[in-house]
Amino acid sequence: MQLLQSMRRRRPVVLMTSAVAGAAIAVAGCGGDSESSSGAAAGEIASYVPAGSPLYLEATTDFDGPQWAQVDALAKLFPAYPELRAELDEALRGEDVDFETEVKPLLGERAAIAGLNVPQTPDVGSITSVTPDDAAAAAEDQQFVGVVEIADGQEDALKALLVENGATAAGQSGGADIFTDDDTVAAVADGVLVVSDTRAQLDQALAAHAEGGDATLGGTDKFTEALAKLPADVFGQAYVDIGAFVQQAGASTPQLEQLGLGDYQNAVMAASIAAEPEGARVKGVVMGAPDLGQASFSPTLVDKAPADSIAYLGFADLASSVTTILDQTRASQSEEARAQIDAIGGQLPALLGVSLEDLRALTSGEHAIVVTSGSPDPGATLALAVEDGAQASQTLDALRVGVPQLLGTFSPDTQLPEWRRAPLAAGVQGWELPLSPEAGVVYGVDGDTALIGTSVASVVAVQRPTAPLSGTPEYQEATAGIPDEVTSLVFVNVEQAVDAAAKLGALDDAPAETLANLRPVKSLTAWTTGGETPTFEVFLRITG
Repeated sequence: MQLLQSMRRRRPVVLMTSAVAGAAIAVAGCGGDSESSSGAAAGEIASYVPAGSPLYLEATTDFDGPQWAQVDALAKLFPAYPELRAELDEALRGEDVDFETEVKPLLGERAAIAGLNVPQTPDVGSITSVTPDDAAAAAEDQQFVGVVEIADGQEDALKALLVENGATAAGQSGGADIFTDDDTVAAVADGVLVVSDTRAQLDQALAAHAEGGDATLGGTDKFTEALAKLPADVFGQAYVDIGAFVQQAGASTPQLEQLGLGDYQNAVMAASIAAEPEGARVKGVVMGAPDLGQASFSPTLVDKAPADSIAYLGFADLASSVTTILDQTRASQSEEARAQIDAIGGQLPALLGVSLEDLRALTSGEHAIVVTSGSPDPGATLALAVEDGAQASQTLDALRVGVPQLLGTFSPDTQLPEWRRAPLAAGVQGWELPLSPEAGVVYGVDGDTALIGTSVASVVAVQRPTAPLSGTPEYQEATAGIPDEVTSLVFVNVEQAVDAAAKLGALDDAPAETLANLRPVKSLTAWTTGGETPTFEVFLRITG
């Protein structure tokens, strides 16, 4: 039972990893197309997972298949891989069982682990007082079942291997042979190995399979529909019942209900990860979640980012997003608190010296935050696409006066330096607030683009780039397949980021091996789409 015990020992880590990847994951569509032409499916193993299970994580166990071959090819690009592979092979050989010769020939094409429940969250009184020990306790509270496909005709060989390694035959249940040891229970059925840490959980899985249909996770519509929107032929896929976790969180921490989380009670997420010739790609879809009203846009400001940009974040219509958040926050408050919020909101235009319409005009188009390489130091610039450059310039000029006045109202002791004129490129007049010798606030408007950055050099780099990021091979290859309309776009040039960190001395103490293992990682790209079925995609580009 060495393999089964190993699964059990790693259970909290595996489950927490899958949960984090899902939320993140949450970060964010399936190539911009919510419908997959082929579609994924969980197959027979999901029929051993009871309906209502909130967490499902599956991976391919076809070690001679294309995904494992591609993973191995990518891994060989990293100098640390030979040593890591040797350690892994040694661990898999073990003292009693050799994975390569005894276990691998018995495996089918898939294996999965599923959480049967949402762990009880301790009553900590506040979401800010949750400790790592609380999280660990919640992970230990997770009930699970693991299901592994068995190669054709290898059931008897697997039973013999279990007994040979200390398992005890414990009769039958639902036509499956049961085996136990001190802390693990397993069933060998027709074509599958089912494992858990209690007999009750194992029987629950076997009973669900026997009943079939919508008694199993694999027979529920929201599970199959979500996975069908993912690509087939992937390394692994995951399913998270967001609503189940939201309901549990709301029950244990009532403050969360005030944030409108009840709107997510029917939300689910599915995601897949696949190895490709030049990296790893995650694709995901969210179903049943409320429409957050995120604006879709076609990324054009990437033409303003310089070719050597460290990072680029594109989004749109900040005004509507902020309004939505404020409305949700206001709705969750008491009548007295809403009155206070309304009073402050009514005073802000007068304090800032600009109208709400002026602010909306400034922040209703496409936006981009660009982290520039800079010289000598990196900088950051917010670019705002505007319809009326003259109006945007007037609004920023008014804020130049109004923001210090507002700050003085709430913090009288705070003293800011004086604004000074800062000539930008192409004869554009900008303004600079020098907060330190290295950085401050610089703004200016060039045509239909308003720019707010940390330095004159950073603003000018985005105002008139010598060569645009959009024209670089790295960006083009990283964003191949991006849809015409997205709700967000993130691009990080890892090579530029490492160079910038080295230039700042942040990597002076880093081992040479660490830097060598960073070199194959070229970029990280992600985008999201909106609509009834939001999607997200993340691509980590890895090349030699």
